[in-house]
Amino acid sequence: MSTRTHASTCGCQDSRQETQPAEGRLEHLRRVVDHAAHFLPIQGPLGVFIHYNTLLSLQHRKFEEAVIEGGNLFKAEPFLSEETYQTDRARGRILDEDIDAVLAREPDTEILPGRLTRHQLRRAMLTPGVRRVNGINISWQLEEGGWLDAFRDDLPPASASALRGDSPQALWSACLARVKPQPAPPAAPPKRPRDVVLAQRGIDLDALIHPPLIRLTAAYLDQGIAYWPMPHRDKGLLRAARLIMPQAFAIFPAHLSGVHAEFLRQEAANMDADAVVLEALARLDVPFAQWQEFLTEELLALRGWAAMIRMLEQDPSLAPHDRVRCSVMEFLALRLTYTIAALTHVAGDTAAWRSTLVPVPRFDPLTHTARVFDVAQLLGISSHDLMAFSEEEIARLAQEILACHEIERRLLLHLAYERRHERRVLIPLARHRNMPSVFPHSSRLVAQVIFCMDDREESMRRALEEVDPAIETVGVAGFFGVAIHYAGIDDPCGVSYCPVVIDPTHSVREVPVQDQAHVHKQRQGLRRAWAGVVRHGFISSRTLVRGWVSTACLGFLSLFPLALRVLTPLSYGRLIKWLNRSFLPAPRTEFAFMSDDTASRGATTGLMTGITIQQQADCVYAVLGPAGLHKGHARLVVILGHGSTSLNNPYESAYCCQACGGHSGAPNARLFAIMANRPAVREALRARGVIIPEDTWFLGGYHDTCSEDIHFFDLDLLPETHHGDLLRVHQSLDKARALNAHERSRRFAAAGHDITPDSSLRHVQERAEHIGEPRPEYGHCTNAVTFVGRREITKGLFMDRRAFLVSYDATKDPGDEGLAHAVGAALPVCCSINLDYYFSTVDNEIYGSGTKLPHNINGLLGVMNGYQSDLRTGLPSQAVEIHEPVRVLFIVETTPARLMKVIRASHELSEIVSNQWIRIATMDPDDGHVEVYREGVFKKLEGNEEPLPVASSSQAWYRGKREHLPLARIDPRAA
Repeated sequence: MSTRTHASTCGCQDSRQETQPAEGRLEHLRRVVDHAAHFLPIQGPLGVFIHYNTLLSLQHRKFEEAVIEGGNLFKAEPFLSEETYQTDRARGRILDEDIDAVLAREPDTEILPGRLTRHQLRRAMLTPGVRRVNGINISWQLEEGGWLDAFRDDLPPASASALRGDSPQALWSACLARVKPQPAPPAAPPKRPRDVVLAQRGIDLDALIHPPLIRLTAAYLDQGIAYWPMPHRDKGLLRAARLIMPQAFAIFPAHLSGVHAEFLRQEAANMDADAVVLEALARLDVPFAQWQEFLTEELLALRGWAAMIRMLEQDPSLAPHDRVRCSVMEFLALRLTYTIAALTHVAGDTAAWRSTLVPVPRFDPLTHTARVFDVAQLLGISSHDLMAFSEEEIARLAQEILACHEIERRLLLHLAYERRHERRVLIPLARHRNMPSVFPHSSRLVAQVIFCMDDREESMRRALEEVDPAIETVGVAGFFGVAIHYAGIDDPCGVSYCPVVIDPTHSVREVPVQDQAHVHKQRQGLRRAWAGVVRHGFISSRTLVRGWVSTACLGFLSLFPLALRVLTPLSYGRLIKWLNRSFLPAPRTEFAFMSDDTASRGATTGLMTGITIQQQADCVYAVLGPAGLHKGHARLVVILGHGSTSLNNPYESAYCCQACGGHSGAPNARLFAIMANRPAVREALRARGVIIPEDTWFLGGYHDTCSEDIHFFDLDLLPETHHGDLLRVHQSLDKARALNAHERSRRFAAAGHDITPDSSLRHVQERAEHIGEPRPEYGHCTNAVTFVGRREITKGLFMDRRAFLVSYDATKDPGDEGLAHAVGAALPVCCSINLDYYFSTVDNEIYGSGTKLPHNINGLLGVMNGYQSDLRTGLPSQAVEIHEPVRVLFIVETTPARLMKVIRASHELSEIVSNQWIRIATMDPDDGHVEVYREGVFKKLEGNEEPLPVASSSQAWYRGKREHLPLARIDPRAA
């Protein structure tokens, strides 16, 4: 799945097109369609749900510009509502000093000489803020809303004093006399035929053509759910539709009756998708200069399905089972064929819509006057003052008020919102860094546990260190430097277990060990038999006779397991797992390595060349080197991959490790441990300065972030001398996972405030097994910070599960190779996760997928609302309901010069940073001072208004609280 930006692949910096194409019509069309497709979401099928920047196509633009442009393009919100920001200001989440600081970054000018500047005007419009003007019926709002009964009751004292003796009626009369009514926007040319037909006839063409288009596309892409596969799938979507739909006795709705003849004519002429689209553009009278806009709008009208076609066209391997030929051009040809048929029936002409202007929505010319009336109160401008202003002053004031429109105000409030978050993180972090460690120093650690950098592991790591301070935790990208194409022992085919920006070169297969081949064969036979039973039941329930019998006979019996699953989900889940262990033998397994290199591709006999010792050493060094783990390793080093399992959850992949392509990091962790235990690999590492003691053993493991289950791999290979070490680690992890579950449970209303850690563990395990649970876990819902630096800087710091923690030691990285690796792996992944959550929060219906309640899985590809809708992209409301939409704050323990050298060496990183899609700060490795990156310049962090509370434990700090909490220092001595 590609994450390349629109600009890097298309080469353009805006959507403007030349009046006449320099190339031929066909080449121009293909370029235009490819360009338009860049605006489609890049979300793949459900099994490989990857977080991405929702506005990746606009990533070449500044963040502030891109979110507004994206809002116009997708008809979405760029920020939270003004009312939400004002509510946050009222509760102290935004301070007035934050608004002042944001305004200070803008140029100032005098509006009313000696009385009012731009900064003063904007501050008044933000604090306490303007009232909402409906823009439709101002007279009703004035009379029924009480605007003329009294002045606002939240005016600043100076303004209230200046208006004493005046009246709202007099001020409104002055505004009517001096402020020119705002003209209504002019009628606009239509972008699509739908705009004209809807405005003139009240008929929505999309409502006519989308139902059959959705059914055809869904049947074509189906991954085995349908009882009868769609015929002619091997011929492509367009041809399959043309061969199926015009058959004898086919029934079309009246408004689509022309589709039959269109399909027959196209088939008779042997028209391919390119020819169909070119002809449609001509029949719709779309000029060359507007092809881009027109085709973009048509694709975005059903962007979920169009995006799935695009993704499977670019990477057919994303399809879970059936790989069919996909083409955006064919989808577009099918759509335009239906559009022409519907337009011909409704309007009688396919070109007349081009000459019709679309009327603007209802608009009251007094809207601007009402806004001036409200602002005048905030500024303390009386009716007498307003009448005394010159025409030039009135015009200047009115223009500045217009310039500070709603989107502009929301932008300013959002920047203030982010500034307060930034200071609530950086100031306490700097204080904590300069304080002595609360944990005793050990000559040799009991164990080291290497986690994924995932923000959900922040609380797990903190809990483990509180339980056993002699255990050190480390955070790295969750694929552990091992980019592999992996297939488990029960998997029908392999998939990529690495970040989407990396193409794996090594193939790894889980196979039974030599003396367990018979067990594996028995397992395969039982699985095949059970699959046959399930498939037979699935088909039987959808046939006439067998469906009646199975419903009557087996329907009653299914009531009992359903009741158990709903009423006692954890017990039922444990029962099913016990039955699996009892009747489905599990052989001991090992990994078989294969490599995609020149020697392997040239091999004609035998297995492909395995992963070389040097390649294995490179993978291990990629984790240990940047983290500063060059020597002094503990006797036991646990590599703990993570994933998430839950029931009836289409978004399960989104909760898994994004650094592993939306899969579990367990195979990567197991493979890393196998490689790190090899003497030849350790010898190669020694040459690079990483000296692993002979008595150190690496052990792979898996942490389920939903159920808090923890498993270890290859325990049969663990030396007996390390059993005691494993016992201690196991006991500490058991205590830590209960504490972690307790911290997670504070967010769940169903858990209650007085729940114990053990009860919390049972509660989260039940959520993972509950078939009706819409929130099995909150995923990355609290993400807001990424810290790249030594663990000693953040150890003992409560970060509320809001921080991605990447271990990096700048003092052991003189050439910045480790910095490049750490930042290069973490920045794109964390940025993509953060922005997916940002956009799904600010507009959950457009950028997100809305509530889960009406979602239905379609063809194992995506979810729809009900039985028929566009495929929903983004995250559901249940996944973002407690999220604070701020750009992730990246804090790197290095100097600005070293960091920018690494960032400028990568086009992708440079684009993200320079266009401010993330916020950046550095912490000096020597003295700890912090510098913040703004507008291309690093500035030293000033001020110390944010406190650093101290608590005796994490529990003591968060007990009884559900909201986001500030950073706190955890010091057991504070008890």
